[in-house]
Amino acid sequence: MISLPPRRLGLSFISVTCVLLVGCAPVSLSDLEQFKQGVQQRAQPGISPAPELPELARMGYLGQSARNPFQPTPVQAQAIQSGAGSCPQPNLNRAKGALEAVALDQLTFTGTLRTGVSGLTALVVSNEGRLYRVTQGQYLGLNMGEVLTISPKAIAIREWIATGDGCWQRRDVSLTLLNSQRN
Repeated sequence: MISLPPRRLGLSFISVTCVLLVGCAPVSLSDLEQFKQGVQQRAQPGISPAPELPELARMGYLGQSARNPFQPTPVQAQAIQSGAGSCPQPNLNRAKGALEAVALDQLTFTGTLRTGVSGLTALVVSNEGRLYRVTQGQYLGLNMGEVLTISPKAIAIREWIATGDGCWQRRDVSLTLLNSQRN
């Protein structure tokens, strides 16, 4: 084996590569030109133009005489107005509290505090991690839930549920203490 300095080895490698590449070059490109001409002769013409679409007949909007689908029908509107006075109604004009924007399933009852004046105060944590003090008579939840009673193990809440005919139903639910659910 012949040992050459690294510089001479690089030059000899480059010269051998150039000799090999020159030997592989084609002498004439006539076969490539013939192939190109054959492909061009067999080529299909471009895409044919799209067919003419027929002119559609124009229709006028006749909805002025029909009822508006986004307004209640007169029969439904009368039922809502007549039924509203004869069934229980929540106070919709009162100011809403901060906990009325949070659903009950996003609240966790974590404990109580005893206060001298109002008895027990419930400690409720929202899904955002904020701690709230809740007393009897406060409202919480999306359905206007009023806190009826607070015990060391649960908060009793009365919610208002719309029935759809202008009336409301009351529904009693509760939040139980987090640790008492495991027992």
